[in-house]
Amino acid sequence: MRLFIVLFLGFVCAESAAQNAPDTLRVAAKLDTLRAAVATPTSAVMAQEVAFLPPDTLSYRIKPGDRLRIRNLNSLTIILPELANMTVAGSQVSAQNASNSAFETYVNRTGQIALPQVGLVKVAGLTRAEAILEIERGYSNTISKAIFDLQILNLRIKVLGAVNKQGIIMIENETLTLAEVIALAGGIDFANADNTIKLVRSRNNVQQEINYQIRDLDKPQITGTLIFDGDYVFVPPSKASLRSIKNQRTAGVLQPIALTLNALAVMIGLYFTYKASLPKQ
Repeated sequence: MRLFIVLFLGFVCAESAAQNAPDTLRVAAKLDTLRAAVATPTSAVMAQEVAFLPPDTLSYRIKPGDRLRIRNLNSLTIILPELANMTVAGSQVSAQNASNSAFETYVNRTGQIALPQVGLVKVAGLTRAEAILEIERGYSNTISKAIFDLQILNLRIKVLGAVNKQGIIMIENETLTLAEVIALAGGIDFANADNTIKLVRSRNNVQQEINYQIRDLDKPQITGTLIFDGDYVFVPPSKASLRSIKNQRTAGVLQPIALTLNALAVMIGLYFTYKASLPKQ
């Protein structure tokens, strides 16, 4: 009888262990994942975050309203013949100067630009390289082996927070590195900055925020992070600096009240002094 009870209990324990084995394995797997995450360097984690960025951030896509500067590297007089007879300050424009000139245009609401001797060409949705090919294709019957260059003039990045020069930075190229953006913003105000730099990026109604540690700015993989048009770089101020600003504002409100009360106390004191000096009747 005792042997039967021992065998029965052994069977129950084995069955229970078999049922709980998957849970145990899952818990072990989660622990391994947490250990790997803790052991992963900050730069590797950031690299994983960047991998999930929307794919169209790698190349800017021209959109309606963009301002473009188009330059023909063959000779601008071919597409604008009037330049050959143009005089500036009494001097005729040379062929070399004309070839180095450029003209600017806007992308209209339908995504097209007007090109001399070609007409309307649709460039919205194209990258810079694709738009250049489209322009060169348009002039293929006018210019032999046409070579064009295109620059997008309205690319911008916002930088706010604990930097020495907040505001909007206009960029000539499609991208800047994080180090270049910080330099153009006058550098970080370390006296008032917190420990992080936030990069906020929105594409196709998807917004993502990536945090970098200021102490990691000596790492090339961090300072070399690409910043694109429309990105927002924010250096949060420290709690101490926020408290200081709050105290300054409070002091600015209380100071006029204190001055008023002080003036009132002086007037009351003068009144009682004057009254005490009067001869008693």
